[in-house]
Amino acid sequence: MRTHPAFANQHYRDMELQSRVASASPHGLVSLLYEELLRTLDLLAATAKRGSAISGNPHHAKALSIVIALESSIDFANGGDPASVLQRIYRSAVHRLNEAARTNDVARIAELRDAISEIAYAWAALAN
Repeated sequence: MRTHPAFANQHYRDMELQSRVASASPHGLVSLLYEELLRTLDLLAATAKRGSAISGNPHHAKALSIVIALESSIDFANGGDPASVLQRIYRSAVHRLNEAARTNDVARIAELRDAISEIAYAWAALAN
């Protein structure tokens, strides 16, 4: 029996991600969460554009989980004011995701993706 190429592709993607997680620094782990969040938001927007509801979509649930993981990773003891700002941003992101699901608004997903992309870019710049 042959494996469908999409399943094989996902399997290798999962293996690569596991390898990257195992070898990542704490800063790198947050970068991976941003990458995965952006990818998930892209998938959510694409499926919504094809007519699927945002509410109940597994990509919606995954995006929420990633945002919650990002919020829980905030180091308030050493983060100062930026930590509080990030917490507000993440809480707003959860609100936006839920509002997009309630109204089935793909534009809200795109706006959120743009905002997260800017944060991810800034986070990556901190590593340099």
